[in-house]
Amino acid sequence: MEIKINDYYEPEHFRAICEDNFSISRTGEYEKNEMHHIHDSCEILLVEEGIVDYYINGKKFELEPNSILVIGSKEYHMRRIKKLPFIRYGLTLKPRFYKSLFIDQDIYKVFSTPKQENFKKYYKNVDEKLFNKLINLLCKLKEEQVKNYDFNSYMQNSIITEITIILFRYFNLERSKEVMTTAQKNILDIKEYIDNNYYENLDLKILSEEFYLHPSTISKYFKKYTGYCLNEYINNVRICNAVRLLESTQDSITDIMGKCGYNSINTFLRQFKNKMEISPLQYRKSVKRLYANLTKK
Repeated sequence: MEIKINDYYEPEHFRAICEDNFSISRTGEYEKNEMHHIHDSCEILLVEEGIVDYYINGKKFELEPNSILVIGSKEYHMRRIKKLPFIRYGLTLKPRFYKSLFIDQDIYKVFSTPKQENFKKYYKNVDEKLFNKLINLLCKLKEEQVKNYDFNSYMQNSIITEITIILFRYFNLERSKEVMTTAQKNILDIKEYIDNNYYENLDLKILSEEFYLHPSTISKYFKKYTGYCLNEYINNVRICNAVRLLESTQDSITDIMGKCGYNSINTFLRQFKNKMEISPLQYRKSVKRLYANLTKK
């Protein structure tokens, strides 16, 4: 099955990225534009044509044809197109979904944003035969998603597993020799609690009482095992959900603020702009412009 370029309804595409276990797309951009985004899903991009710079948490990744980029869950990213047309395949996967497929946590490394030096070495100029094989697998996955075949969920999981293992090997990722410690497990439990309860009042004291851990223990290990300071991660999760609501609802900015766990509109506006580089209202308008441009085409 061929995946046609821009063969989707844009609001449904945004919803699928935020809500579905996985989503497959093939997108073409024919005008130079700037995009700011953050979402809960991991995103894997395979570039067919064009040259583009992605900035993920301030780090630059230049993509050319036959490049692959992985954008980790809740990682703010901004895109600037340098050469048109920019055509790419996209596969997004919810963390809860891929964690249900794989028991071995080493495989989760596939779904993380790479270090810049690893990106240049393994993610650019991907072997053409392998690149085409991955595209063929995405086409098969799309077919299993849209056709009413028997046991299609099993086949979908099988294809995603094959894609994941191919990428693990090609990216030269390594198995960990260390067994998960109690401290690491505790931090992952706290991280999951934040993901599910971001709209509640959350701080170091509350989490310390919830998990019976000393505040200094949480502070010491949270950055080590997640790469984020605690407050930074809480804010990332909240902004990620604010973006989802801005894209998919007509809720007021004040309502979205409350649904995402903020008690002050000024704090929300400041934190949103610090992360996304534009205000919530500007972001909503940019999404509407994108819908309008694609509708014209």
